[in-house]
Amino acid sequence: MADAKRAKTNYDDVSVYPLDQVKIDRLLQLQSECSVLWTTKDGWPVGVMHRFVFRDGKFWVTCARQRKRVPALKKRSKSAVIISSEGTPFGRDQTLTVKCKATVHDDNPAVKAWFYRALAMKLNNGNDQAAAAFEQFLDTPTRVIIELEPTKWITYDGKKVAAHVAGQWFPGDPWREELPPAPAWLDKA
Repeated sequence: MADAKRAKTNYDDVSVYPLDQVKIDRLLQLQSECSVLWTTKDGWPVGVMHRFVFRDGKFWVTCARQRKRVPALKKRSKSAVIISSEGTPFGRDQTLTVKCKATVHDDNPAVKAWFYRALAMKLNNGNDQAAAAFEQFLDTPTRVIIELEPTKWITYDGKKVAAHVAGQWFPGDPWREELPPAPAWLDKA
């Protein structure tokens, strides 16, 4: 009878299905694509897909200085990052939505020194030769690096929902899941 009281009967409250921290950490290693969102001067939310690196507790992306998001984020730093598990070994239905404060780094040699290498290694699976070639394309006079510092994390684990609906797991119980391995190239980055 106790399990019947804990059975999932609707999807009104999904806040009881967060991603565990170890899963968040691995997803940030495995996923290379995120949506970066900001607001326009007339208040409209807008976003674009970016390749990213997560380092020192922050998201890092790059684009050319003339992109509309650059002056917008300089004026209004409130932004967000959205990451999905789609296309990773985790499969689908797991997401991160992160409220952030943006800082635009315009010609910062210290940030360029590590970021271009880290992004190139991530996108080329640790292939040194391909990463070196990609780094050369990144390092241009018009390129900026955008730092997105998290202020709030909102996470969702659809695997927990499915397990709850099937009666195999209940919110508050320990969650056990074997994680996919970390990318081998991480040791080289």
